Amino acid sequence: MERMSRPKPLLALVAALALAPALAVAGGPDASAGNGGARDGTIAWQAIAGGQFRSSVRFEEASATVPVASFQLMSRPVSNAQFAAFLQRQPQWRRDRVPAVFSSPGYLGHWATPEAPGDHLDAQAPVVHVNWYAADAFCRDQGARLPDFVEWEFAAAADATRTDARGDRAWRMRQVNDGTPGAPDAARDAPPNVYGVYGLHGAYWEWTGDFSSLLGEGDRRGSEDGDALQFCGATALAFNDQADYGVVKRFVLLSALQPGATLGNLGFRCARSQP
Repeated sequence: MERMSRPKPLLALVAALALAPALAVAGGPDASAGNGGARDGTIAWQAIAGGQFRSSVRFEEASATVPVASFQLMSRPVSNAQFAAFLQRQPQWRRDRVPAVFSSPGYLGHWATPEAPGDHLDAQAPVVHVNWYAADAFCRDQGARLPDFVEWEFAAAADATRTDARGDRAWRMRQVNDGTPGAPDAARDAPPNVYGVYGLHGAYWEWTGDFSSLLGEGDRRGSEDGDALQFCGATALAFNDQADYGVVKRFVLLSALQPGATLGNLGFRCARSQP
């Protein structure tokens, strides 16, 4: 049986994702550094011990639990100030210089200038209106990466005292407000979770490195047998736990996005594999 050809939009996406790493450090002052570029000393990292994890999302060829390797996660989302410092090191990611294939109409459009947020924005607030390409480039510049969805979910299962608080119905019900100013972690004085990570259930959604593979059964468009999805990696077929509101909401949002998308409540943080 002859394999169907790749849809043209998917080809463009594959090409853009392949080129993004080259642009991430091209032309910047640390482009020749073997360690992935300059490191931002304002970033705090928290170590998260991995283990077997029952994700609320059911993936193809996955058992009841999935192994999550130990990793490090930024304690807070990337801020306006940190992203502005990145643009100083890697000016090819300024909104007035980034190639069209990696740009989008909303990319940092709320900043006062192409290189700075301006006084009308809180320098320490999470940077938003950043697309996946730029978020990926920032993390690469730090010698890091965007977290996988299951890594984000693993860290977000914790509350202030428990590594897995998902059995607490009252705690989970509060996550209905995730992504809004009323989210559990939206307040400035909200405590970190048990790992020392802030804002995982805050007012902002966050990019993951594998967002483009978060496609459900209903996303098998253009082919009756879903053959096109063989080019998109593992696909989520259903939810193991539909009552895990914080995870389900974020999964549905990310699975609907294109890499060039920007939102006023979509930011990111980086992860590093544990040495």
